[in-house]
Amino acid sequence: MSTTLTSGIDPASFSAVTAPAQDLFRYVNGPWIDMYRLPDDRSRYGSFDKLAEDAENQIHDILEDDDCPAVKSRTLFRSFLDVNAIDASGLTAIADQLNAIDEATDKAGLVRALGAMNPIGGPDLFGIAVYGDPGAPETNIIHIEQAGLGLPDEAYYREDHYAPIREAYVKMVAKQLTNAKLVEADDEAESQARRLLEVETTIASYHWDNVATRDSQKTYNPTGHAELSTMLADYGLDAWIESWQEAYNTTTAAATQPIDFAGCFSRTIVHEPSFVKGLNAFWAAADLDDLKLWARVHVIIGSTLELPHEFDDTNFDFYGKVLSGQKQQRDRWKRGVSLVNSVCGEDIGREYVKRHFPESSKRRMEQLVANLIDAYRVSISNSAWLGEQTKAKALEKLSKFVPKIGYTNHWRDYTALDVREEAGFAENMHAANLYETGYQLAKVGKAVDKDEWLMNPQTVNAYYEPTMNVIVFPAAILQPPFFNPDAEDAANYGGIGAVIGHEIGHGFDDQGSQYDGDGKLNDWWTEEDKANFEALTRKLIGQYNEFVPTQLAEKYSDDPSKAPHVNGALTIGENIGDLSGVNIALKAYAFALDDAAGREKDGS
Repeated sequence: MSTTLTSGIDPASFSAVTAPAQDLFRYVNGPWIDMYRLPDDRSRYGSFDKLAEDAENQIHDILEDDDCPAVKSRTLFRSFLDVNAIDASGLTAIADQLNAIDEATDKAGLVRALGAMNPIGGPDLFGIAVYGDPGAPETNIIHIEQAGLGLPDEAYYREDHYAPIREAYVKMVAKQLTNAKLVEADDEAESQARRLLEVETTIASYHWDNVATRDSQKTYNPTGHAELSTMLADYGLDAWIESWQEAYNTTTAAATQPIDFAGCFSRTIVHEPSFVKGLNAFWAAADLDDLKLWARVHVIIGSTLELPHEFDDTNFDFYGKVLSGQKQQRDRWKRGVSLVNSVCGEDIGREYVKRHFPESSKRRMEQLVANLIDAYRVSISNSAWLGEQTKAKALEKLSKFVPKIGYTNHWRDYTALDVREEAGFAENMHAANLYETGYQLAKVGKAVDKDEWLMNPQTVNAYYEPTMNVIVFPAAILQPPFFNPDAEDAANYGGIGAVIGHEIGHGFDDQGSQYDGDGKLNDWWTEEDKANFEALTRKLIGQYNEFVPTQLAEKYSDDPSKAPHVNGALTIGENIGDLSGVNIALKAYAFALDDAAGREKDGS
């Protein structure tokens, strides 16, 4: 058997008219850009999207296989495809929730109604997530985060250039209210939709902007139950928790996964304390009818997949066309694959790994990751601006990095996921939400499972998790053009090597640099080195602030002063990851050449 490696690079894909020294971007990408036309069901397309498309087709093939061992995934998928049954069910999926909102005669009653909806995925004004405590990363804790908006973030409610999007949002909400027959005339629908926008604008005024929420120190606010209850005194935190507990206890999940909800909230991490306090003030001052309007609308827009097709179409017209730029909805089966991946991804992912990820790929990746970490070690050691004390801490953190490649060694147990063939799609989704509620809250107060993955093996992406100090590379990204086990080193270091370097770089970016090697939020920098780092970061932010995306520059060509610029403070983490990733990948490749030639590895 031949062991000869292929190049892994297709010279025919490069430009024949543009020299690399003239314009490297056009040399590499020009022919593809000139030839490619974005499909109507896409808002973007690139190498990541091509691989995601491949994985999507592979998952679809598994789901269509009558011998598919991921029975629950297949059952959920098929119930989603049964559009006729979903259409025939009308508003059944949300009838109980809408009735509970209608029956609330005061704010206390509405809080209890919202709490009772939580087991099956009702709306909330604040978000809840369960993961490690940055101050004690070995233990899981509830994180409370700002929420309650129908638009992507608070800027959409206050910045002038988002005014057309706000108008489109009002039209969407009005149409959904009409679809649900909650209004009798179009003018009433628009009036209520505009009132909802006013309500959400008030909520958004308490939100932190998306740069502030990146600050790991400011968002780390351990809060005891008594303090949180005081912060939400007018809202009624305890009644909300109690109602959630009572509703959960009536479900089948309570027998297999009992949860002490009050215990879960005995200590939490509040990410944006001023938002929580503002939310409480908003709740105290708001009119009950406005709060009920907010609840109804968010029940609807959070359940459009479970409702007749006109709800789904209306949702797409705004969130797909207006916000994302898609011209047409993706095929139903493709959306079904995405749904299965989000609900029970490891159930189907286990079979994906068996069929599409050879162990040989994992072994070669392990060596590549080790070489990239080695290159980072040399780079840190040779840094001209880091002091010896900070270097030692950085090298200690690097030595504790845990690479995870391909797939988890601890597959999730879906026994308690009660999806059934005879059930409708809405019922199966309620079961899925109930399962996820129990699964997540059961982790609170327990040791963090460091074998748990935050991505499925069929996900085309990678990530760094600071509280566990892990870098994770799912199987689906370990495919050409990023990674080819039969290709020469140049292709793999230039492809997946840059991705590996990017994720390692996140361990030392503006967020990751605040965590030590054990995943603890801990300031391990000297004052001088921190000042140097922040000065370099400000320069990079300033550089990116000058950039205007090409299409926006074209749109505002008549008045360039109005063209939105890149927000360097928001993108800085990715910018550091990209730049360090490419540089370290090149250094690691040079080390590989040194090693192959029997030279001392100096990267020159």
